[in-house]
Amino acid sequence: MNRQSLGIVWDLFSTLLLTIVSALVVGTPTIKLVSSSVESILGLSSSYSGRLDSLFANNSSVGVLAICVAEGNCQIDGSKTQNYFQNIDPGNGLINRGWCSDQGRGGSNLANADTGCLRRIQSRIPRLIERMKRVGLNPEHYLEAFVNVTDLWNQASPRVSDAFPTAYRTALNQGLEGHEAILWARVEAFRDASGELSAGNINIERGVYRGLFGICANPQNTYYQSRLQTYPLMSERWRWSCIALDQKRRVKAIQSVFTIIY
Repeated sequence: MNRQSLGIVWDLFSTLLLTIVSALVVGTPTIKLVSSSVESILGLSSSYSGRLDSLFANNSSVGVLAICVAEGNCQIDGSKTQNYFQNIDPGNGLINRGWCSDQGRGGSNLANADTGCLRRIQSRIPRLIERMKRVGLNPEHYLEAFVNVTDLWNQASPRVSDAFPTAYRTALNQGLEGHEAILWARVEAFRDASGELSAGNINIERGVYRGLFGICANPQNTYYQSRLQTYPLMSERWRWSCIALDQKRRVKAIQSVFTIIY
């Protein structure tokens, strides 16, 4: 091969080599960027495990049934009570429908009510998980407690479910166990920023009975009246016992579902 031909071959080889090297230099970071992006997306979409997700995956899930039973809208076997189709909230007078007692959000359509119930619950799950993890509680190890805090989100002011994880951590640290710890934490979670148990308000002279305190103070509710009559109205002991009576019923309802399923 003469020098001219050899030069041409060398030029072609050099060009090819430069192209390959350039592709590797440019291509490697590109692959890393794509990989990192995928990992970030997976990290965001996997903010909680499949086990927790399955609790509220659809309207037939265990967590849904537990809350439905706690609301008095379902039997343990999943059959619907009359309250599921429509009931008037004793705490605020709103018309409830669906498994979560939707406060009228779904209108008169039961399918809309149930869909809205599920979406609302699912929207809060990441926050509740974060609140539990913040106090050193892995919700996967406390599934029943996690359903209870989700039930609080459905039932009460958002501040109550936000406060439950810390109260539950305190209960466990004090040596309380099982459903006793859950009940204590549910009641204590109703304390407001001033430290006072707050679950509604009453004005006997005007006949105003709002929220859970209103239910307990209403003379027509003999179940609560007979059990609270020894405590001064709106005293700390009265408040604690009023909330506990309601919360104990809900804790037992959720427990009944977990006993069958698990």
